Amino acid sequence: MKLVQLILGLIIFGNTVLAQNPLLKIKAAPPTQLKLGQAYKLKARVQHNFTVEKTGGLTCTLLNASTHKPVDGWFINIFPFQYFTTIAKTPFETEFSFTVPHEYKGKLELILVAQVDQVKDSVHYLIPTHK
Repeated sequence: MKLVQLILGLIIFGNTVLAQNPLLKIKAAPPTQLKLGQAYKLKARVQHNFTVEKTGGLTCTLLNASTHKPVDGWFINIFPFQYFTTIAKTPFETEFSFTVPHEYKGKLELILVAQVDQVKDSVHYLIPTHK
């Protein structure tokens, strides 16, 4: 029985076996809605369980939710990519700043992707906009 629980508690990721605590995890606090013209700073945190120092990257992509086309330039998402180093027991924290254009219509899809070597985590958020 314990062997079955152990096997069920493991996740296969490529050639790497991850325990219940994954090697890489993104946490963010996105808004529930955005107002046209609003400037926003998205706070993001990458937690990891790497035991050696490695370099990775965190990407913030903004898409029009209905067309799935990028709107990063229109939203003035100036620094959509940030490097980080996995220092033992130290999460990486950063902010992505953007501004919702006054003319924007519809929902915004916000995607964060963290990657270190072949290990990747991503989160997707759908955020409505209004006047």
